Amino acid sequence: MHRWLGCLLLALAACSEAPRKAAESKNAATAAKILNFYASPPSIEKGGDALLCYGVEGAAWVKLDPPVEQLAPALSRCFQVKPEATTQYTLSVEGASQKAEVTVTPAQPKQARKELIKYFVAAPREATAGEKVTLCYGVQDTKAVDIKPSSQQHQPADKICFTETVAQTTKFRLTAIGNDNSVQTVTLEVAVK
Repeated sequence: MHRWLGCLLLALAACSEAPRKAAESKNAATAAKILNFYASPPSIEKGGDALLCYGVEGAAWVKLDPPVEQLAPALSRCFQVKPEATTQYTLSVEGASQKAEVTVTPAQPKQARKELIKYFVAAPREATAGEKVTLCYGVQDTKAVDIKPSSQQHQPADKICFTETVAQTTKFRLTAIGNDNSVQTVTLEVAVK
């Protein structure tokens, strides 16, 4: 009798153990985890911005330190950051965290580029084969102007117009050479129906 009762108690203990182990393994399978967390690009110039992207699974909440905006659990999400200095961000979920850094470098001085070509237009922009088209351009601080294809010589001017006959769709290319030898080019297409 004692032997039979011992076996029964052993069986009952095994039965109660199985659901507990199943619950533990289910909790382990649904534990929050960070799939990815990165900055793109990882290095920016001061005043620039980057994207922080993350993906989490099984998380009830997501936290970012330093905080930027309210985050919610998502498999894939990116948001914009604009740090003033190199910043290390920490993304946290229940029981896990991951870091991503955005390096901020000094802004490079931008070369002030002066526009040589003020405008380059055609009228009409669509023509029939053999029709004359009026082309007008305006340049500044320029010592030479070249337009291809064109049957004429062109001079620097604040405003000048000329006509060309088009037989087929043509791309006119205006090249201006500045007084400082800088070069600027603009292309203008006239379509032939």
